[in-house]
Amino acid sequence: MASPTSPSTSQAPWEPHRITYIKPSFDSHEIALASRLDLWHKFIIFEGARYSRTDVLRTVITACEPALLLPIMYTVEDKDKSTFLAQCANNAIENLVKQGLCITMPGGQELNMDIVLGFLGTQELRVNTSNIIVDALHTRYEPMRKIFNLDDFENDKALGSIFCPISIPKIFELVLRCSKRGIMGNTRETQQRLPVRELSLRYNKLTAIILFDKFFNYHLTKLDLRHNLIQNVEYLRYFCEFKISELWLDGNPLCTNYSTSQEYIQAVKNIFPHLQVLDGVVIGMEKKFVPNVQNYYLGTGSKIPLIRQFVKHFFTLYDQEDRIVMNGLYDKNAFYSMTVGNITNHACKEVIKKFSTNRNLLKFADYAKYHEFLFLGPEKIITALRRQPQTIHNFKTYQIDLLYEEDNYIAFSVQGIFSYRLSIPPMMFNRTFIIVQQEGDNKYCIVNDQYAIDSAPANAINDMKFDIKQPIPKFTPTVLSVSEKESLLRFLREITKMNVRHCYKYFQDSNWDVRKTINAFMKDYMVNNVPPEAFQ
Repeated sequence: MASPTSPSTSQAPWEPHRITYIKPSFDSHEIALASRLDLWHKFIIFEGARYSRTDVLRTVITACEPALLLPIMYTVEDKDKSTFLAQCANNAIENLVKQGLCITMPGGQELNMDIVLGFLGTQELRVNTSNIIVDALHTRYEPMRKIFNLDDFENDKALGSIFCPISIPKIFELVLRCSKRGIMGNTRETQQRLPVRELSLRYNKLTAIILFDKFFNYHLTKLDLRHNLIQNVEYLRYFCEFKISELWLDGNPLCTNYSTSQEYIQAVKNIFPHLQVLDGVVIGMEKKFVPNVQNYYLGTGSKIPLIRQFVKHFFTLYDQEDRIVMNGLYDKNAFYSMTVGNITNHACKEVIKKFSTNRNLLKFADYAKYHEFLFLGPEKIITALRRQPQTIHNFKTYQIDLLYEEDNYIAFSVQGIFSYRLSIPPMMFNRTFIIVQQEGDNKYCIVNDQYAIDSAPANAINDMKFDIKQPIPKFTPTVLSVSEKESLLRFLREITKMNVRHCYKYFQDSNWDVRKTINAFMKDYMVNNVPPEAFQ
């Protein structure tokens, strides 16, 4: 690692230089250091540790405007001091110096700062913020349906230590410029617009959309701005050139500006004349008896973390080599059923025939199977699931809709694209779950699982590529709750006929690993090593 003063093929030698709030200055030597693109500067905020990272960094970025500052590696060094690093244009530092290296927090408190110019060289700290942002944006774009999801972007784990709040116009503009590389993969055609039909900007603390360049193509028709801080619909005029037909604004302060729904609708339509759906309600249908259907409806948003956690956990287990690991997910009185649509591909039909328990009432020839194909209890359900071939699910294609919620149970559906680990085309699935909180446990179990599969749209087959040899998603078992252990004990009793005490001993010996437990029992059983009292 090169020292700051050592000559380098890519860097001229320099000495770090500290400018301080006690005597702020910005002479020619300091300007030269601040102008170098191969240096990281260290910002020291005195008493910054007393405030949140978000408040401190937002205040510093705002103080630099109109120049851009993108902080990384925010650190609380002691009880009175916090620091961060940044590469920035010299006018950002100049603006701070003009303010006496003093920033004013939202509550009116003033914080002083020092800046160490040239604290590190880019050879010592190899962090390319643009590339990191580009990679984060790439995973948020769904090319098949041209959906760009920027929800809660500043908290995206892919950003690492970069503080990137798109509520600040300069940073939003930077993010959209990076999007051209993340989505289209080009850096030269800067005039080309982003191919986006649906744009989601929820939970970003946006107060207005202030952009001067045209970033999106004219196919943008759906805009989701829920749960932001937008005070007036006039602050959204940037989007008035697009034919926005569906708009979501609930959860913003502007919604309280109107005394009637008609007044609200009219104000919004003044900006978006092509609007057909506002906050999930079809315009002009408010007084008719038409049920509201809301895609991606998640109620108040309070259940979002739980639903996301459940969906990821469920399909990670479902994609395992052996679905016996799903023991503990289903309630002891859970129901499971499967429906098969009109599968057009011959190869898919042949695969499904081998395990299908199609409970589609429109397809029934023998109504005696109406009850036979409704599986009750974890043992029968997991046995049915284990008969199905191994799968790969694509999480980027998921749509999640909340159907109903109470404090202790949730009903929701998940739809997306999946493929069997066989040489057949991808297919579409829809799974409706009812999950209920278990008594005495901070956990939920499935009480109803309705599974439907059908042929995927042609464009999905063309756009979505599945590598059937890709590794099985990693699954690390977590500590089991009391009710989960009881469920596993019931399962082992049913298949081995052993009593609870011996089932418990086998599970303890295998650290509650279901596969190891069953293998150990089978080995003992084959050599008559299971004592007779185990079955009494």
